[in-house]
Amino acid sequence: MVDSPGRVRVAQRPAGEAADEIRYAAIAEVVAGVLRRRILDGELADGDVLPKQDELMAEFDVGRTTLRQAIRILETEGLLTVRRGKVGGSVVHQPTPEDAARMFGMVMHTRHVTLADLAQALRRLEPVCVALCAGREDRADAVVPRLREVHERMALTVDDGLAYIRASREFHEAIVGSCGNQTMQIVLGMVETLWARQEQLWAERSAAEVGADIRRAGVREHEHLIDLIADGDETLAYRYAVRHLEGAHAYPLQEYAARPVQSGPAGA
Repeated sequence: MVDSPGRVRVAQRPAGEAADEIRYAAIAEVVAGVLRRRILDGELADGDVLPKQDELMAEFDVGRTTLRQAIRILETEGLLTVRRGKVGGSVVHQPTPEDAARMFGMVMHTRHVTLADLAQALRRLEPVCVALCAGREDRADAVVPRLREVHERMALTVDDGLAYIRASREFHEAIVGSCGNQTMQIVLGMVETLWARQEQLWAERSAAEVGADIRRAGVREHEHLIDLIADGDETLAYRYAVRHLEGAHAYPLQEYAARPVQSGPAGA
């Protein structure tokens, strides 16, 4: 409400009305917390539909407005999708590594983190996963066959630059996925995902400028890395992985080191 030029007079709500809103919001947070815990604990599986609103209102002893506030909270967190119409309802979505990577990317984007900074983290974290792969007692069954299968497919792409980049990324993701440590898989998985989103900056140029001989050298390096993992030599595998990543990152960092990381597919 305008009071005079340059001044705005805000209409005051009755004290009781404001208190009611605060109380309803607090109750909605509690209800959302209970439902959130059920989703995260797996009591409500991915794809399940929440009970009807009347049932939830009776369970929590709340009104429809409060329940809808709780559902909106979970909807903004990506844990629910509200469907309209005859087949309506609130569909459960358990959080995925992709969800975490999306939020991680937005935080990095907001802070204007550079590609060089991201690459440095990758060069320090991924070799840890390599060492973990080498240290697994079951590596002969749970790690090496998977890496060799991905490597064999990668070896077939040396004459196709773009296919080679995709296959190389799959190889590095397989290392992370085989390390046996779920925390590293989630944390480094976010870093790997964000790095892969930046690759379109240089993918086509790399495919055109980098020859098949260099790609064959990359294949040989991956093969040697697999051999070190198979031998169970954690120290050598770690050190070799650091050198390999330094070489792999040299090309994009020549031009894009100072470029801020983009949360979505990076534009040229």
